[in-house]
This record gives sequence, C-alpha cells and structure tokens, in this order.
Amino acid sequence: MYIVAAVLALAVAASLLLPKKYRAESAIVVDVRANDPLTQEGAMPSQPASTYLATQVDVIASHNVALKVVDRMKLASDAEFVEKFQNATQGAGGPGAIRDWGADELLKHLTVRPSRDSNVIYVQFTSKDPQTAADITNAFADSYLQTSLELKVNPARRQAGWFDQQVNDLRVALENAQRKLSAYQGDHGVIGTDDTRLDVETARLTEISNHLVAAQAAMYDAETRQRQMNDALAKDRADASVNVLINPLLQNLKAELARSEAKFADVAQRYDRNHPQYMSARAEVESLRSRVAAEVANATGTIAREARVARQNTADLQRAMEQQRKRILDLQHNQDEFSVLKRDVESARAAYDSALQRGSQTRLESRLDQTNIAILNYAFVPIDPASPRLFLNIVLAVILGSMLGAGVSLTRELLDRRIRSRDDLLEGAITVLAELPRARASMRLQRLPRWIRFLDKEPRVEPA
Repeated sequence: MYIVAAVLALAVAASLLLPKKYRAESAIVVDVRANDPLTQEGAMPSQPASTYLATQVDVIASHNVALKVVDRMKLASDAEFVEKFQNATQGAGGPGAIRDWGADELLKHLTVRPSRDSNVIYVQFTSKDPQTAADITNAFADSYLQTSLELKVNPARRQAGWFDQQVNDLRVALENAQRKLSAYQGDHGVIGTDDTRLDVETARLTEISNHLVAAQAAMYDAETRQRQMNDALAKDRADASVNVLINPLLQNLKAELARSEAKFADVAQRYDRNHPQYMSARAEVESLRSRVAAEVANATGTIAREARVARQNTADLQRAMEQQRKRILDLQHNQDEFSVLKRDVESARAAYDSALQRGSQTRLESRLDQTNIAILNYAFVPIDPASPRLFLNIVLAVILGSMLGAGVSLTRELLDRRIRSRDDLLEGAITVLAELPRARASMRLQRLPRWIRFLDKEPRVEPA
C-alpha cells in the first residue's frame, strides 16, 4: 500500500508540475483513384492503396515538407527560435543550417498516422502553445499539398522542355524530308504516285512489241525472198525466181517475148537477116528481152529494198521497244524513289504530330494546380492539453504501484528463508524429531499476528 501511495503521489506531482502540451490534428483525404483532369479517366494506381498511403505518410514526414513549414511560418527569422538554435548548436553551422535544424525539430513533435479502413491521413503536432500547434499542423498540411503538386508538376515541366526540343528537331526533319520530295519531283517530273501513267506506258510497250513481231515476220519474209532471188541469180535463172513468177508485168512481158520470138523464128525462116521484116522482128525481140531483163533487175532491187527496209524497221522498233522499256523502268524507279521520299515525309509528319500532341499534353500537365489530395479538416486550436493527463496518470500509477508492490512483496518472501513446513526442514538437511498435529498448529496460527497469517499459507513449525 505504501508503494502504491508513493507511485500515485509521484504521478500526481508530475502531472501537476510538468508543463502542459497541446496537440492539434488535421485530416487529409488521399483519393487513390482520382480522375485525370486531362483525359477524364480514372487513373489506375501502379501500387496498392496501402502502399500508396504509406508513401504519402513518408512524404508528409519528410525533411522537404518540414523545410516548407519553416519557411511558411518564418521560423528562421523568429528571435526565440534563433536563440534556441544558437543554444543547441553553439552558433555552429552555415546560413541555411537553421532551416535544417528547425525542420528536424519540427519532425520530432510531428505524428502522422493513416486511417486503418479509409484513405484519410491524420497529421498531429504537439506544442506548448495551442495556437502554435494548430498553426504548424495546418502549415504541414498546406506544405504537403504543395509538395505533392510539385512532385507531379516538376517532372511534367522537365518532360515539357524535353518535348519542346524534340518537336523542334522533328520539325526540322519534316521540313528536310518535304524539301527532298519537292526537289525530286522537280528534277524527275514526278507528279505523284499515279499508276495511270505507268499503265499507259506499259500499253505502249505492248503495242510496240506487237509491231516489232509483225516487222520481224516481214523481215524474215523479205530476207527469204531475197535469198531465193540471189540463188536464182547465181544460177542465171532469175526468171525462175518466185518474185518473178508472181510478178504480172514480168509474166506479160515474158508472154509477149515468147510471141515475138516465135514470130522472129517464122520471119527468120522466110527472110534474110537484112530483110526489113527480119530486122524489125529481131529488134522487137531484143527490146522485149531488154524490158524483161530490166524488169527482173527492178524486181530484184525491189526485193533487196524491201528486205533492207524490213531490217531497218525491225531495228527501229527494237530500239523503240528498248527505249520504252527503259522509260518504264525509269518511271518505276522514279515512282519507287518518290514513294520512299513520300513515306519519309509521312513518317516525319507522324512523328512530329505525335511529339507535338504529347508535348502539348505534357505542357498542360505541367500547368496543373490540383492533385488527388484534399484537406478534410484543418486543425483548430485545442482547448484541453494532450499531456499531462491527470486521470490517466492516476490510473496508470495505481496499476503500476500495485504491480510494483506485488513484486516487492514476492521478492521479500523469496529472500526470507524461515522454516514454515517439514519440506523446508528436509531441504535444509535438518533431522525432524517431531511434528505437532495440525490442530495445535492451527491454534498457534491464531496466536500469530494477523499480517503474518495473511502472508503465510501454512503455520510455522519450529524444531523441538
């Protein structure tokens, strides 16, 4: 009882003498699945909600947020705060050391705890002044909102700068690709990837090829007739040539020559060579022979000319076909080059449009002024102190005093080695001479003091 009373008195004295401390609390709501203000779609968190809330708790209790609180409360210029800093550090540290020291001091009195079944985070700050506790708690909440916004906006700002540089580079690449395409169109006369022109040129090539086949057939025919004529001339039988045989004029001349020769033979039998009729008939025969020879020569020259013209025509058509084929190949090559350059332009334009769109979105993200975090309740000035709590201290003192008293009693009992039973004698290696009956022991127990009877479970037995 004395120990309980002493502990209770000590707890009451400490509760009355210790300075009072006040604790202010603010509540912050973290929306894990907040809608993206740009896409109006729910953002899927990359980590579980509990992990996300734990991260936000660490952010609130970070040195960066505490530094913002120091700046927001202007503690670095507060005379009392500066004096505490000088007393704690003995004037050591650089110009910014007071901010870091103040941030660490604030974090010592800060408590951040997430709610168990919700997305609410409670921020508590303890101070001797209730107004200071409320102000610093609210400053932590506002600084956390600012820090959260910076953590979201600053990367977007860096990305926006990077995208601006990429957009400029892609714009230059697009302009170069378009310039190459225009220059190629001007140099090669390519208007576009129209397949009509290629179809027309292909049809023209087919037509030339057909003419070439016909010309080659005519050339082969003319060369064949020329060879036959040459063979007939070599055998001195030009009149037996096919071209001569199928020539109507030569056939008429040969018929007239035959009649003239028959007439001449008849005249030669009847008249002398100096006779006028003989001479007239002979002259007529010679004239017809000359005409036949001339016509044979003319037919032979015609055949040679036809063969030469056929060969020339075939060669011209061959060159025309080669030129047309080369034109088609050049056209296809130009179309292929044009298609490549056009694809380069389209690819550069697609990359530029994509980068421009992404850069615009990133710039919008860098200008956001809202987050998925909101302050549910601002801290108000606490009325009752958080510590010391007299009633709680009294209850704890009673419990602690009772436990301490019981412990002291048990310790004294363990240290007191008086003999109370036969077992104690046996443990002490003492011979037992006699043992009083239990009834006599009870009578002796009644003569003992009351507090001894309360502590002893069995009566003390002294050796006889």
